[in-house]
Amino acid sequence: MTHPAVAMELLAPAGTMAAFEAALEAGADAVYVGAPGLNARALARDFTFAEIAAMVAHAHERKKKLYVAMNSLVKESEIPLALETLSVLAGIGPDALIIQDLGLLYLVQRFFPGLAVHASTLTTVNHAMAAHYFKELGFERVVLARELSLEEIGAIHRQGAVELEMFIHGAMCFSYSGLCRFSSLHGGKSSLRGQCVQPCRRRYDWLPSGKRACPGQGGQSGKGSKGGGYLFSMNDLCGIEHLAGARDAGVVSLKIEGRLRSVAYVRNTVRAYRLALDALDASPDRRTGMLAEAHRLLDASMGRKRAAGFLLAGQEERLIVPRLSGSTGEVVGKVIRVETPKGRKGDRAAQAQVVLQAPLRLGDRLRLYEERSGDRISFTLHDLAIKGKRAERAEAGQTVTVGLAGIESGRLRQPFHGILFRVDVSGRDDKKHSTLARTAARLAVPLPASADLERLLAELYAEPAADRQAGEGRRSGHGGQVGHGTGGRGRSASPEWWLKVGTPEAMALRYPFKVARVLVELSRRTWEWGMLAMRRKPEQRPLVWTLPAVLGHGQLSWYRDAIGQLRRQGAQCFQIAHIGQLGLFAETDGPAADGGRLELYGDYSCNVLNSAALRLYAARGLAGVQFSLETDRATLAAALAGFSRPLSAPGARPMQVGLTVHGRPPLFTARLDAPHFQGQRSFASPRGERFYLDRRDEAVYAHAHTVFSLLPHADELARLGVDYLVVDVSHGQPKKNAAELTALLSGRGELPPYFSGNYAGILS
Repeated sequence: MTHPAVAMELLAPAGTMAAFEAALEAGADAVYVGAPGLNARALARDFTFAEIAAMVAHAHERKKKLYVAMNSLVKESEIPLALETLSVLAGIGPDALIIQDLGLLYLVQRFFPGLAVHASTLTTVNHAMAAHYFKELGFERVVLARELSLEEIGAIHRQGAVELEMFIHGAMCFSYSGLCRFSSLHGGKSSLRGQCVQPCRRRYDWLPSGKRACPGQGGQSGKGSKGGGYLFSMNDLCGIEHLAGARDAGVVSLKIEGRLRSVAYVRNTVRAYRLALDALDASPDRRTGMLAEAHRLLDASMGRKRAAGFLLAGQEERLIVPRLSGSTGEVVGKVIRVETPKGRKGDRAAQAQVVLQAPLRLGDRLRLYEERSGDRISFTLHDLAIKGKRAERAEAGQTVTVGLAGIESGRLRQPFHGILFRVDVSGRDDKKHSTLARTAARLAVPLPASADLERLLAELYAEPAADRQAGEGRRSGHGGQVGHGTGGRGRSASPEWWLKVGTPEAMALRYPFKVARVLVELSRRTWEWGMLAMRRKPEQRPLVWTLPAVLGHGQLSWYRDAIGQLRRQGAQCFQIAHIGQLGLFAETDGPAADGGRLELYGDYSCNVLNSAALRLYAARGLAGVQFSLETDRATLAAALAGFSRPLSAPGARPMQVGLTVHGRPPLFTARLDAPHFQGQRSFASPRGERFYLDRRDEAVYAHAHTVFSLLPHADELARLGVDYLVVDVSHGQPKKNAAELTALLSGRGELPPYFSGNYAGILS
């Protein structure tokens, strides 16, 4: 097999100036850093524009590259900040922006076309059709989903010309990046906005089979829960043994994760991969020594247990070790007991007895990890004793007493079950010693004038909501029959009610609202009864065939054929879950059998959080799109106000905006069906929250037993201008779901347990 002509780029992370310098010194070809306030890592301190400018200049002087990750979802209130940031970056000239929000793509192409853009891994590109579509959207490079094998990556390369970047080392999420809502809907901290509280790293208990509740039953997990562990805590990805395979697969850039990691981690990891890359073309006798040194450097980087991720099909059982916590750092020892102070407050500090697995000395920075709750408490070791006598250091195998001065007793639950880690904090304070940092301090990077920003905002909000050029949607690859919906109403105080069902029985039930459309997820399971429902043609309830959030390469052919058959049977309406799925409609054979125009809608998994993203979807010819399920009230209201503009074309219909207001949305959407999931479906958190797994062919989903519902806010959503409200009853018992809906809409009687995500609060 021939190798690509261009050598693979080694791309390193940097969260500090010192890490940036260490990455280049260790052999990185390029470095990526976060844009101030708009990157998907909640860094303790963002880079300033002056620091980014200094790093760009420093990298370019050395024939290296600097990419800026502006990969957070952007709320409507942050559009002015986004425009300001893009304006400054356009002047600085990084080699590319890494983005996930298609609203940012719209702003770049509208106002700053000189900026190159790369699609973040948060865009969940996992097959060639999506990669091709992202090239058509204007992306020069795609950062592939981390759930792909080398064989699948090679297939994507062979079918498209867009540059491919892959993660080769670092943390792995259990859910597909871009499809995790656990941290947001159960905590208000969105992983798509860099605020993830890492629920996948927590300990969970399986519920006994006799206590396996049906969806819709709330309450506590019940006594008697057993088994479990760190069920979803993924080992770190390590692809150092598979660089030749990545090169053969056509990858142009190998990305190391870790903008939150220390300088030592960056230096060791980059140096390890530089050695391994150089070893590819070294003589056999040199290659062995170079790889041995590379592994030694990785062992010193204080990461998690390592595995090859999804790179090699058939080895997925190695990706999670449920008994391991998945915390970063070096395991120092097992905590066997914690003693909290008694008597007058402040008499003495809390202490922990620890059986050491590694040496320990005064001054070490440590992290105490509580296995059941997932709580992490960091502290510096100032008090160490062996058999009651103070000591400066201790060795592996000894039992020691560690002082926990400064840690509140309330944070040390009893009995305590935990592990002690040593944490690498090298290079935290880099400014005092960095020449580059001093250079940045002398730079003055001008911000755009207020008048210029106001002009850009005025131009943005003055644009019509429909395509600025007639026919733009028809050029986007879905053929010439894309329409904006025969039922389009513009803004109205009376939104339509759409019902998503999972069984034919649910279609026949009575609901406390008039159902305008019925959504059915297209699968082999729903094919037969869905086709039967179409033949009956219930005029009052036209079907909208919906696509799952994740489609693998091997499933595309079936879905393309199924969509073609549905069109020939008269189907008009489909809902995509990912913008790359528009490629499935590029080769449909003209209009439906009854001559109807194709109507395409977008699901909430399209992650729309601002009016610029709404405009992009409108320009792509969609009849409607659902707003992000993570939204708060203020963001939804502002985006709808920013998008609600008159159309330039007489008689044209605006793209509709919908919102899912009831259901059990997936919190995790994952590829891994781990061996320890077998026979186990319901699980509970230490706080008594109950969840269940839905294991399907295309993905494994985790849902809450408690229903998500915005039904008590339905009148307000109508006043805000939401065009259609989606009620999802595809999970649980149909009759119970109908009764639940009636209670929540009426507000009378005993209401079922429910949660409303971020709507009534503030999305972080």
